[in-house]
Amino acid sequence: MIKLTLRPLALLVALALASLAAHADELTEADVEQLVHDYLLAHPEVVQEALDRLQQQQQAAQAAAEQQRLSSLNEQLVSYPHDPVGGNRDGELTLIEFFDYNCGYCKRANATLQALMEDNPNLRVVYKEFPILAETSVTAARASLALNKLYPEHYETFHRSLLERRSGLQKDDDVWDAIEELDGVDTAAIRAESQADWVQQTLASNYQLARQLNISGTPTFVIGDNMLRGAYPQADIQAAIDEAS
Repeated sequence: MIKLTLRPLALLVALALASLAAHADELTEADVEQLVHDYLLAHPEVVQEALDRLQQQQQAAQAAAEQQRLSSLNEQLVSYPHDPVGGNRDGELTLIEFFDYNCGYCKRANATLQALMEDNPNLRVVYKEFPILAETSVTAARASLALNKLYPEHYETFHRSLLERRSGLQKDDDVWDAIEELDGVDTAAIRAESQADWVQQTLASNYQLARQLNISGTPTFVIGDNMLRGAYPQADIQAAIDEAS
């Protein structure tokens, strides 16, 4: 009698071999293991085929789980009240970017994102401040959120100026110097607002959201059911936009 104590791969092959051994009234576990052993030696490609199939199944399961998480968190991704919004604020299609101002890949992706907004006039872009690389990243994120609340018309200019810096933010003054360069803003008011509870709550919300979505690096883009981790080429992000349209 065959005992169901074999490892999954051996059991699968054993079941396949059962048809070849249909003439046998009974097979012991040792008999089956020998058959499996001999079969795998004669057909080693079966192992790779099984591993490939398992990998495909795992990837499909992961993709399905990721899509489910994205769907359940859609409101927080798309419509969190304190997130800065770029592109067409009334656009019907939303792209979300998790980024850090000290991230070299985010700097590279900045030009790509600007080009995508130009090429897709219906694209709404949500900026998720996700400072994970340095203390100056946190200062920049706080200042950015405060600026967006008090002077939203200056957010994009400030956002781009920090990402276009060839070097990272070495000290907090680098952030505030960039604020000072904006016309008609009250830097003291922005400093004070950057310490408000809602700013910390927004960052905490972004951290939690990233954990729920298994986001650990920047940039990460979310568009429809797709999540793109890294500074993808413009064509790849455009393909995701087209798919979500």
